Amino acid sequence: MHNNALKKTGLQRFLVNFGKQKYVFMLLIPGLIWYIVFKYVPLWYISMAFTNTGTTANPVFIGLQNFKRLFLSPHFSRAFWNTLIISLYSLLFYFPLPILLALMMNEIRKQAFKRAVQMVVYIPHFFSWVVVGGLFTIMLSPENGIVNEVLKMLGHDSIYFMASNKWFRAVLVSSQIWKDVGYGTVIYIAAISSIDMELYDAAAVDGAGHWARMVNITLPSIRSTIATVLLLTVSRIMQIFEQVLVMFNDSVMDVADVLRTYAYREGIRNGDIGYATAIGLFTSIISLILIIGCNMFSKHILHEDIM
Repeated sequence: MHNNALKKTGLQRFLVNFGKQKYVFMLLIPGLIWYIVFKYVPLWYISMAFTNTGTTANPVFIGLQNFKRLFLSPHFSRAFWNTLIISLYSLLFYFPLPILLALMMNEIRKQAFKRAVQMVVYIPHFFSWVVVGGLFTIMLSPENGIVNEVLKMLGHDSIYFMASNKWFRAVLVSSQIWKDVGYGTVIYIAAISSIDMELYDAAAVDGAGHWARMVNITLPSIRSTIATVLLLTVSRIMQIFEQVLVMFNDSVMDVADVLRTYAYREGIRNGDIGYATAIGLFTSIISLILIIGCNMFSKHILHEDIM
């Protein structure tokens, strides 16, 4: 009886609190519907990875034949290594920049100037990859693009960046930095703003300069945020698609074709749904392995257990 009374009391408290915040919970409904429709419902069709769906009118179970074909395909090997290399470049060159930019902006004392900088670096995040791809194509044009005009002024020949195997990956990373660095910066600025200012005041009294306060107060205080963003970044490593699809062309296929564009060609263009599903399932498994590895790294190196 006593346990039932406690459970009833707890349920009543939950219902009361839910009633007070019901409009906040209602805001979750569109997001939940989106995840259910586009993330969970498609899981039902994973079984197609083990069939020859799309290649025959009456698909049948073929076991691991799609995966065998996958691992023997040179196109898959190329897409797999391109995905890892481009993602590694992104981690090395993009991931630290929002942290550095947030630390620098935290040192700005004029609030008007700080807000202006925030707005300038944050606006590109709202551009679609179609718009970003068009802008970079224009800026990097070998005929009248601003980058090549500068190179000509310096005495260099024009470079066709968008069709160069040497430069295309740099274009991908640069466009990602330009588009998303502001969004990442806002996340870290929000984390920094929650730090107790008395810590900085006490450190200043002890004679700590800007660098010492940054290293000993700011960075340790946002360590959990860094670990969380790192995990989210790693979780998207194998999911590169829209940016590459918009910007690549046949000239750079050898260095730009990634797993999801490969799956798109096989499934949508060629109609081999079973094989494309096998590519997607393999991609998801590798993503899961990377996420678990990232969490282990965060736990033992950053001392932050995210999951």
